[in-house]
Amino acid sequence: MAERDFRRQEYISGALIDWERRGADHGVILTLHIAESGMRGGHHRVSTALNDRQLRALTRDLMRAARARGLSIESRTPLRTRIWRRLKSIVN
Repeated sequence: MAERDFRRQEYISGALIDWERRGADHGVILTLHIAESGMRGGHHRVSTALNDRQLRALTRDLMRAARARGLSIESRTPLRTRIWRRLKSIVN
């Protein structure tokens, strides 16, 4: 019977402080900055690579979580559109 290599899994729980996104050839690299409870002044950096399919799935899950909390997901109107509407309302 072959021995299995059981590796110790470490779980980090805490508050999300910040994140960084970098492009890669086939997706993105997302780095999360997590402050662990009881940790003073420091934080953990967790980097993960996401391909396009994983990025879409994560986005879908985040949208569902935001909607469940009653948050709006709509993006802001582009600046040039807001300026154009404002000028149009002044002229008319």
